[in-house]
Amino acid sequence: MLPFKDAADFLGALYRRQAEWFLYLAMLAFILGLALAAACGFAVGLLPYLLGAVLLLLLGSLLARVPELMYPAFILLGLLWGGMAQAQLASFPIPADEAVFFSGRVVEVSSDEENYFSQLAEYNSGTYTFVLAGKEERGWRGRLLVIGSPVRPKVGDKISVAGVVREFSQTHNLNVAANGYLAGRGVSAMLQPVPGGLSFSKLAGKFTPLALGEAIRERVYAAMQPLPPLQQALLKGIGFGETGMLTNGQTGVLQQTGVMHVFAVSGLHIGYVVMLAGVVFGALRRRLALSYKFPLICTALAVLFFDCVVGFSASVLRATVMLLATLAGALLLRPHAAPRALIGAAFLLLLFRPLWLTQPGFILSFLATAGIVFTAGLWRLLLKNQALAVSFAAQAMTLPATAYFFHVVSFIGVVVSPLVVVSAGVVVLLMLLAMLLAPFGLSLIPLAGAGLCAEGTYRLAELFARLPQAFQYTVSPGWGAILVYYLLLFAAYFILARSKYEEEHEEDRENVPPEPQQNA
Repeated sequence: MLPFKDAADFLGALYRRQAEWFLYLAMLAFILGLALAAACGFAVGLLPYLLGAVLLLLLGSLLARVPELMYPAFILLGLLWGGMAQAQLASFPIPADEAVFFSGRVVEVSSDEENYFSQLAEYNSGTYTFVLAGKEERGWRGRLLVIGSPVRPKVGDKISVAGVVREFSQTHNLNVAANGYLAGRGVSAMLQPVPGGLSFSKLAGKFTPLALGEAIRERVYAAMQPLPPLQQALLKGIGFGETGMLTNGQTGVLQQTGVMHVFAVSGLHIGYVVMLAGVVFGALRRRLALSYKFPLICTALAVLFFDCVVGFSASVLRATVMLLATLAGALLLRPHAAPRALIGAAFLLLLFRPLWLTQPGFILSFLATAGIVFTAGLWRLLLKNQALAVSFAAQAMTLPATAYFFHVVSFIGVVVSPLVVVSAGVVVLLMLLAMLLAPFGLSLIPLAGAGLCAEGTYRLAELFARLPQAFQYTVSPGWGAILVYYLLLFAAYFILARSKYEEEHEEDRENVPPEPQQNA
């Protein structure tokens, strides 16, 4: 937080810092443009005019030597990029119930529990769902969701499929629609293969990192089978972010206590991977007298290995990008700023998948991390306990988004969340051990302990959810209410930051030694 004594000093400090933060402010301007495209839509006919405006602003910034003119240029670029992503999503030329021939590479495969279409009456049980990225026979390129497949492919397989286009409304699955299942994956249409219409043109390599990661994940899943169903559901959620086995009642308890974030593989999991890798490789470095670069490089490889096992979701990629930026700074002996890494991670991920900006998981992940990075130090002024300060910082930043997406406000979450995070950390460490022991068939040993710990954590959350006024169901707040909330929150942070500034300068004045008196 910028040190300042009043509002004018605060604005002056912001202006002075903008030169240092120019690149990251430009990234934020780009993200703002994406948000405008998501909120207001985009007319393709405006494309040449917006391009002309971008060129004029960039040229004017260079000629007039006013770099601030680039900020509106980046806003327009974000608007263009988000608009083109939306146009691509809606551009599939084949109407429903018509046949299509499509070929491409498998980029995502739904697990058995996450396969939202396998339970539909018109499909046989045991069918599979996956996302295929490639080319339609008439030249259209993009992503299709293949549903009701009789075979389950692997990520990286090249497949040709002949099938019938299905309308999304025909799935009769409101949960999928509410979660933006198609848009979040950049999928333009759904395709049901005809009998015998699916053929493999090239299989994925058996020894690629993704294939090895999937094999380890399947071995861990197989080792879970002797455990009770609740423990299996919790372990798959905490360890891999797959919540398909959780019942509606169990998901409700987690939302009511504000701990659902533990079931999205994110910075918490990456942090424990880094901690374990730091202990192991740090000890090796001291034993073998190796360079300081050894544990840093090995930690990065360990995190990438973990990513291959759990899958590259938005929250995993965000945490990984931030960590790699941190490790790169350490390797180059340069200081690392977490706020810059967070902004850079958001920019890179949204450049790759602009429509992630509208997804609950992405939004909540970045809001929680931003709250911790920017405001946890201010919460320490009110709460001396670090765990509580971090919990309040994350909860305060995500409260409107949680109410908007899940229609529940958890009052007990600020108390339960630190306890659950510590317990989930034990589960994650045991799950990491299970992944390492999976090739030797010994995963059940750590999984048994992880299952007991996970069930105990859930029972604790269930107990807190029964307390009076532990949570409150609500309607989705409007944009005006959300704006007012964040304005009031930032005003409170403004007051806390000013109080912190005055406290620090008061201590400095008290520590100044008195000037020696001069003799007459």
